Amino acid sequence: MSDGLLPATAPARKERVDRELPQEARSWGRILDLTHLEAGDLLLFRNVPPHIDRVAKAIVSAQSKGGLHERHAQWTHAAVYLGDGEHVCEANFGLAGFPRGVIMRSAHCYCDGTYAIRARRPRNMDERQRLRIALGAMSNLGKGYSLGQIFSFWSAARTGRGFWSSTPRGPRFKVRALVCSTLYQDAFNFAYQGTTVRMGSLCTPAHLSASTDFEPSDPQLNWLEIE
Repeated sequence: MSDGLLPATAPARKERVDRELPQEARSWGRILDLTHLEAGDLLLFRNVPPHIDRVAKAIVSAQSKGGLHERHAQWTHAAVYLGDGEHVCEANFGLAGFPRGVIMRSAHCYCDGTYAIRARRPRNMDERQRLRIALGAMSNLGKGYSLGQIFSFWSAARTGRGFWSSTPRGPRFKVRALVCSTLYQDAFNFAYQGTTVRMGSLCTPAHLSASTDFEPSDPQLNWLEIE
């Protein structure tokens, strides 16, 4: 089981980048090599010591109490890779310059030396289906990040529920507010059903890490040193 691409991992090579980059990446001097990723791939994130804050610790603790192994419980955030070589769609809050909710931004915003990053690819999907995951995520742009859904998130973590593959497919409830892992869940179901109605149960980042709905081998991620 991969602990992800660590900040301490040496860059694979140098890369000249002439386009505008997030300040985080420019300051740290590295970007992500996304060459091996495809639209619809999952990206998981976790803070590494000494950058783990109280919120991250609480998420890890709740996921661990749900019976999920620490290799999975360590992941605290999820995003959908859009396949353009740079951008992700994610549900987030408290980000300076961004509204609370579903947004699109550069994956290189996570290139600041404080995150480990893991990639996963849905299994048994062709290129068109994976593209529909990206489109399903984008269809939620602008929807809010709900504190009420956070309580559902904690409940799913504590009880161990959350794998969308563990329940029969069928409409459960419509949502206008999302958290990071349910955004991926809904986009995954969009690829199969073509609807924004959530099907199955809530999931957490740890459930996404542990799920067998992804290929057993992770797509490769590397750092690139900015010339």
